[in-house]
Amino acid sequence: MSTGGGRHHRAATRPRRRRTRNYAIAIVLAAGVAAAGAGLLGGRASADHCTVSATLVPSCGAWWGMYLPVDDDSQLPHAVQSEEAYLGRPLDIVERYHDMSISANGVFPDRAEAQIAGDRYILFSWAADVWSKNILYKWSTIASGALDRSVIEPEAQRIAAFHHTVFLSFSAEPDGDVPEQGTPAQFVAAWRHIHDVFAKMGVHNVIWVWTTEGYLPHERTIAAMYPGNAYVDWIGYDPYNYYNCHRTDWQGFAQTVQPFYQWLTKQPFGGKPVMLAEFGSAADPRQPNREADWYRSIVPVIRHMPRLKALIQWNASIPGCHLGVPRNSPQARAYRQTGLSSYLLKETP
Repeated sequence: MSTGGGRHHRAATRPRRRRTRNYAIAIVLAAGVAAAGAGLLGGRASADHCTVSATLVPSCGAWWGMYLPVDDDSQLPHAVQSEEAYLGRPLDIVERYHDMSISANGVFPDRAEAQIAGDRYILFSWAADVWSKNILYKWSTIASGALDRSVIEPEAQRIAAFHHTVFLSFSAEPDGDVPEQGTPAQFVAAWRHIHDVFAKMGVHNVIWVWTTEGYLPHERTIAAMYPGNAYVDWIGYDPYNYYNCHRTDWQGFAQTVQPFYQWLTKQPFGGKPVMLAEFGSAADPRQPNREADWYRSIVPVIRHMPRLKALIQWNASIPGCHLGVPRNSPQARAYRQTGLSSYLLKETP
């Protein structure tokens, strides 16, 4: 990422594992998508035949996902189905944000998430915060076990009872939270502690996604924050072409995503699969089609990034910076076209 992470933009718009051995994927399309001739994902003649590993890594291509903001969580199923109808395909992954409260923000999976989980994967981004009270938990507090009974164990029990395998990222983009939440070593201790609590409680339906900003000036901090190969299933990062939002030079999709990916491939991280846990581009008012070209270039670029196995578009805006793909815009049409590529449209067992 050229200009730092995305944590600050999520704060303005936030709503309100171990491995499964036999996971069958049956992604059912929304009625509008079916009307477009799609039917079940497995029935697409244009789709590639792929297998999926125990940690949900597709053998070919990559998952295609999105974060969709909703004013009320009950609107989530309709929002997802409406977006899929527009895109002409299902979303493989839907991203959701939660904190560590015992409110609707912190109790997950919720009813709306249960409604969409049968046909899609969910990536839970679990913040070490209580947003409504502006509480920021120190990683050392989490590692000490002080929140086990009140937060960690109840959440583990809820996920275990969910009966769907989920992606889970704890304290995403932690490299941007040093030293406010603690040191890299304290983050590692907190991550391992949560992982160990889940394991002790027999939670086997979580895929662990360690997510950083993907900001190369943080590379030493990021490397020091890796929990270890035994504690991580996927590696995520959040690249954005912020352009005029941050008064930086325009960066094409390749310039936005490849530098950190190349850095990752040189690290001793066990060859883990990689996802863009968030990604997107600002617009160029002087060249309206530039953002569309950015989205249109995705597949040619990621074909040369074989460990990149999931991309989740952050379809939202922040004050003064539009990062989403509003319906019927040039960038939305380009995004839709890209999502229909055979590289991203898979037939799975």
